[in-house]
Amino acid sequence: MQGIERVHYHPREGATYEAPLDILLPALMRLRTCNDSLKALVLVDSLPDIILPALAFVASQKTYVPPIAVKTLVKACGPVFLARTLGRERARNLQTRYVQAA
Repeated sequence: MQGIERVHYHPREGATYEAPLDILLPALMRLRTCNDSLKALVLVDSLPDIILPALAFVASQKTYVPPIAVKTLVKACGPVFLARTLGRERARNLQTRYVQAA
């Protein structure tokens, strides 16, 4: 007699939250004026935490956002929060491009 097949639970690995554009676009425009990490940290402090990973991902795709601002955003979010909100693949790409390259 064969045993019962086990069904393995595999949690979802994709993005679990998409930031609304009416919040994300003004934050992106404010982020493009941040020339150093101090200005970026002040902006991070004024924004809701839940949109920071999406803002970091969108800002990493734009050429008019300074890389130091994106790096500050990625560091402020941390690897666990990035992976939970963006998914493992996007979080890993951001981490290798901005944090580990320094």
